[in-house]
Amino acid sequence: MILSTEDKDLFFRLNWSLLFYVNKKYPVINGINSPDFKNQDLNKVLEIHEKIFANTELIDSFVAENPFNFIQDELDIIKSWKNFVKGRFFIVSHLKNHSIFLTDDEQKAYGVVGLIDEIKDITPPYLPSLVETVLLPFKGRIIHYGLFQFHNIRFGSGIKKDIQAKYQIAKSKFGIILSLDTPISETEGSDEELLRFYAKSEANWVQFRDEIRQLLRENPLLYNIYYREIGKSNSRRVKKRLSEIGLASRWFAIFEDIIIASGQTEQEVKAQVDSLLPETKINCVHIFRYVLK
Repeated sequence: MILSTEDKDLFFRLNWSLLFYVNKKYPVINGINSPDFKNQDLNKVLEIHEKIFANTELIDSFVAENPFNFIQDELDIIKSWKNFVKGRFFIVSHLKNHSIFLTDDEQKAYGVVGLIDEIKDITPPYLPSLVETVLLPFKGRIIHYGLFQFHNIRFGSGIKKDIQAKYQIAKSKFGIILSLDTPISETEGSDEELLRFYAKSEANWVQFRDEIRQLLRENPLLYNIYYREIGKSNSRRVKKRLSEIGLASRWFAIFEDIIIASGQTEQEVKAQVDSLLPETKINCVHIFRYVLK
């Protein structure tokens, strides 16, 4: 997705006006008499931007002076740019409404909209790719400041797996961040989502053993979720084995890696579980249906 023509024109009008103002105070480009940077040296334009990112008080002074007589909504957009996010990002996915930029350090995932072109058309064709840029809030969305610095690196399978794990953790903790206009905080139920990801597979159990222990130590109520997810993961292996045996379709209950009940219906299996386990363990069981194919 990209900005509409109207929003694109608005962005450049506001952005170039701010650049013009800062260039007047700290000259980088000589002889520019109007806020039009279309044919200017991009490196010099970037240098002006760097002055702004290094000293956001320039934004405050621009808004206070309002040299171009912008209306309040336009000034609010410019003021919001103080919430920029600058750094290195892994581009991990291109979705219908945005591309996913994952921070290289903080493990936050941002949904970013293209400025002029679709992001997938102006970034490396392989994913994940590593870029440096600046993310800006704009009318409730996140856009990128037009220039990308690319790192021509193709990641091996191990690093790709690690980046995807960081992406899943970021989604579990903060969701996909679609706005920079409000403080970013952990989503409700983020610990549960994290635990589900950590317990998703045996490989994850091993990789995130310490994180799992910490979550369970801090919140023992998560044990039910932990055991259910372990059972759910193991059920995939069990289903494969049942298929190899040729067992008829049935419902099963599994506790960690042990099948403790089976029956023709889900209700029958639940009744068995209730009679077999103490009340504190009943919610730790994963119940699933196996269908012979």
